[in-house]
Amino acid sequence: MKLNPAHYRIRFLLDLVYIFVIPVSFLSLCLSYFQVHVGFLSIPIHLGFILLWAVGKGRYAEARQDREAISMGAKPIPRVIGKWPGNVDVLLKMMGAFKNSYILDVYLQLFEEYQCTTLNLRILWRDNVCKSSC
Repeated sequence: MKLNPAHYRIRFLLDLVYIFVIPVSFLSLCLSYFQVHVGFLSIPIHLGFILLWAVGKGRYAEARQDREAISMGAKPIPRVIGKWPGNVDVLLKMMGAFKNSYILDVYLQLFEEYQCTTLNLRILWRDNVCKSSC
């Protein structure tokens, strides 16, 4: 759904609903349906479920994109795999390199490492596709 940039408050509210309200509501419905009482562990369980929901949603989206690419006869764009969750280590490496080298050197190193001309950096679990110009 595309919103007018002037309606950023509505977009922010919708993001909060998608991130927090839907998973918490789903878990609460499941717990009440199965008559499970978690007591004082309610907050950690709900926070853990929000994290689990986000990871599952991301994995599902990746698998769906891969299936769609294969069904069209294409290969999925290679994803950079960092050591830290959300490729934060890749982001920090890029920020550090921007301070003391040319801006595109970091991208060139990644293209050479993955031996391709297009990469999906997946910074903070979001698609960030970059393409080499050479």
